[in-house]
Amino acid sequence: MITYKKIDIKELKELYDYATPIWKECYSEMIPSEQIELLCHKYFDYENIEKYQKDGMIYVYIYYNKERAGFIAYQVNDDHVYLDKLYLQKEYRGMHISSNAFENLMSLYNKDIVLNVNQHNERGLRAYLGKDFKIVETVTYDLGNGLYNNDYIMRKTNNFVKK
Repeated sequence: MITYKKIDIKELKELYDYATPIWKECYSEMIPSEQIELLCHKYFDYENIEKYQKDGMIYVYIYYNKERAGFIAYQVNDDHVYLDKLYLQKEYRGMHISSNAFENLMSLYNKDIVLNVNQHNERGLRAYLGKDFKIVETVTYDLGNGLYNNDYIMRKTNNFVKK
């Protein structure tokens, strides 16, 4: 059984410790370790999470059979939900938890889902394409010090959205 719980203020302070090992494991073969460290601090330091939350980012833990399996971070916009983060612990991947998260967000907000995926994230890219996401744009973000995020912006159309 998959359930979701909005992350409370105390848990947000602990998100760096929970998220960083997952993030490092996911990206260790795709991007330089210096870039991983930079992005982990940018995305998961409590002070930064506070800013993102004030801008409308919602953080949620995902549970599978009452065990914490991962987390999502998303923001609701006028015509879509921007899924900023969706990360699962290794042992919970391949169990259709991500599919459930997509369906949950689309039914909850009745909107399309938009996300970024690193161009070198072949596993993630295959998974998103397999879930009917389409690449709508290619972007590069300059992180400084010769580091770049090279992403695809992808969109999954919610066929039940009233246009």
